[in-house]
Amino acid sequence: MEVEKKNVASSQENKTKPKKLVGYILFLLFGIGTWLNLNGIWIELPLLIPRLPEGWSLSPQLGMASNIANIGPLIIALIRHLIGKSSSYEFPSICVIFAVGISVPLILSFTWFKQIYLLGKNRSIYLLVLGFFLALVNCTSSVTYLPFVNHFDHKWLNIYFAGESLSSLIPAILGLIQGVGQKPKCVPVSLNSTEMKAEYYPARFSVQIYLICLSIIMLISFIAFIILWKIKVKNEEKSQAKQIIVGENAQSSLLTVNNDGIIVENQDDKQEKFTRRTIIYLIIILWTSILLIGCIPSLNSYSLNPYGPSTFHYVIILCQCCYPFVSLLASTFPNLFTVSTIGIIISTISGSLAFFYIFLTAYMSPCSPFVDEWSGKYIIAIIWALVYLIFYYERIVLGNYFNKTSGHRGLFWYGLLTQAGAFIGALFIFILTTFDVFKERDLCTYYPCY
Repeated sequence: MEVEKKNVASSQENKTKPKKLVGYILFLLFGIGTWLNLNGIWIELPLLIPRLPEGWSLSPQLGMASNIANIGPLIIALIRHLIGKSSSYEFPSICVIFAVGISVPLILSFTWFKQIYLLGKNRSIYLLVLGFFLALVNCTSSVTYLPFVNHFDHKWLNIYFAGESLSSLIPAILGLIQGVGQKPKCVPVSLNSTEMKAEYYPARFSVQIYLICLSIIMLISFIAFIILWKIKVKNEEKSQAKQIIVGENAQSSLLTVNNDGIIVENQDDKQEKFTRRTIIYLIIILWTSILLIGCIPSLNSYSLNPYGPSTFHYVIILCQCCYPFVSLLASTFPNLFTVSTIGIIISTISGSLAFFYIFLTAYMSPCSPFVDEWSGKYIIAIIWALVYLIFYYERIVLGNYFNKTSGHRGLFWYGLLTQAGAFIGALFIFILTTFDVFKERDLCTYYPCY
């Protein structure tokens, strides 16, 4: 009998493994659709900037245009308030997000270089407007994707975070293959001139092909979402059939396992009240989002470009690898991501100090600290990587905390404050840029910094 039981258990385990693998793949692909398009545009900046009239000021302008898109989460917040605790808004909202995320990169691939004369200047209106719509749906994903994942077992959240991290890594790898960030050649402006200008090498494939690739990846992510949604609906029907009623005010049982091996949870018994500790953590999410998502992307050209185009390019690639690395650790060693108030405070202070060094390098451009020394390149690379590692660690730790303690409501506010922080940070840097606080460093100009 014992032998038969072991054989049955082993056969069930063998059947469950491929089903779990399907779950891993689906949540990874779904997470990739979060910030893929917007991250892709940031990666392409070294190719876009030489061909567009804004120059390096395109970075803060795009950051500001993108973060005005935080009106999207506010609309979702209003809809959620009007319909109460119902999650009926999630499916149509996510479908709209994917519809825009698939179609707009295709349109942008044919129009990104077009300019319109406005207010006395040629401006990249097509890029900024379409970039706004991509940001609108990417921002809205923070308050729709996370609550949707909350319908499933807790273990899938870290897999989703891993997919979200790939939404920045995949565009970076595409850019690396494309040849973004190659060091330009300095050539004379004219035959009799001593003034030099940068001449950029052509990419291995065009911006158009790059954007079409992003659109195809978004389509794959959408297919993964549809499959997950069908699994969710199927399991909700099963859970209704298996409800255990204990008394008049009893609630439904927690777990139901479907044929695909993906556990779906009924969220009715999740505690919705926010404790003082929860509110503090939400404030930390707001602060880290101001720095990581709002300020840093708008500062990258001013902070990194003085150290050379290779440093600029490879540091951006390195930073895109930090989120997947932290997500992999969270999936492999979940015990390392247990919430500790002291640990969260120490990491927040450490990450903030590292950010202030990045801000200092941007403020002092073109003569940033150690700019003409070999050590300067390594210092700035380490500092940038530390900021991303620390703040992404915090975001995953606190995301799991809200998922377990506050459920759907906690993850909704997690996403909403993420986007609020992104807007505040981008607005702050945009205002400073408007007053010419930051200066560009021309790659072919000598600066007597010391």
